[in-house]
Amino acid sequence: MKRLIPTLILVIICIGGFWYASSQDFFKEKKEPAASLAKVNKDDVVSFTVKTAETDLEMQQKDGKWSMTKPSPLPLNEYSSNGWVNSFNQLTKDATIDAEGKDLAKFGLDKPQQQFTVKLKDGTVQTLSVGNPMLIEGFVYAMYSGSPEVFKMSDSQVKSLAVTPLDLMEKSPIRLEYDQVRAINVEWKGEKFTLTKTDTDKKSYEANWKLNGQDIKGSDAGSYLDKVQFISTEQLAKTAAEVKMDSPELRIEVKTADSSNKETTVTYTGKVEQDNVWLVQQNGAWAYAVPAASMQELADKFKEQPQAPEPTPAPAAGQSDQTQPKQ
Repeated sequence: MKRLIPTLILVIICIGGFWYASSQDFFKEKKEPAASLAKVNKDDVVSFTVKTAETDLEMQQKDGKWSMTKPSPLPLNEYSSNGWVNSFNQLTKDATIDAEGKDLAKFGLDKPQQQFTVKLKDGTVQTLSVGNPMLIEGFVYAMYSGSPEVFKMSDSQVKSLAVTPLDLMEKSPIRLEYDQVRAINVEWKGEKFTLTKTDTDKKSYEANWKLNGQDIKGSDAGSYLDKVQFISTEQLAKTAAEVKMDSPELRIEVKTADSSNKETTVTYTGKVEQDNVWLVQQNGAWAYAVPAASMQELADKFKEQPQAPEPTPAPAAGQSDQTQPKQ
């Protein structure tokens, strides 16, 4: 038995060592991190292009401002274009398929189905070309910036770049800074509604307001402001000149005041066309197609008076005496 003790100790040590190594993934093959493809400075980008089967789009940047030059100008969301450049910077390749790229037609890269290009101030151009889908679901064949290498790339990365003009467009025609709002007047098909801030020196949610002449709290006023703020479109905007605003069915006035209490009133008018209302800011450049149903929802909301909180039930007879501390 004594002879077996050293052997047993050795076995226990080996088992313990094997268990520790397994817990530390010593026996697992280490997966190499995906290799980055691009790293461009957003401020150095002068343009980017998106070419897919559905889209041929070009964006240009000057003095930090973006404009759409192709297919046509649109009002742009200030974050979307920078977000596209960020997505381009995050591109990675998963694995090399063909380092020399001798037969590009086999991968659909002789005539790429999609191309995404970034041009920098120094004139350099970086391009991602995307070919056929791979047999492995969720991946495609791709090439980068003239290198002959064909590599594997996740389809999700491609989708983040394959934007449309609508994806980059500003979809909200009315933007509110809640604390700056002093009043909102809505007129829809002859009905008029008013939301007015009575405590002008307080934050929006702390102030008292009047809805159609009735007192409401700031915590309730927020839901009416939301209805105006969340007006949006899912169609491409038109130039304001393309929409005739004779006898508009909708009128929204937003009165605001800045930190110096200087008041400004901005007026929006809307013209019904089939199922949409074309909404235009006074002296604005663009018209937005907003569903007429959402305008009716806005009017219906402004008709509502916030529900008063339920009163606290009175204590039953004798209950107050029972809860009083004994003297």
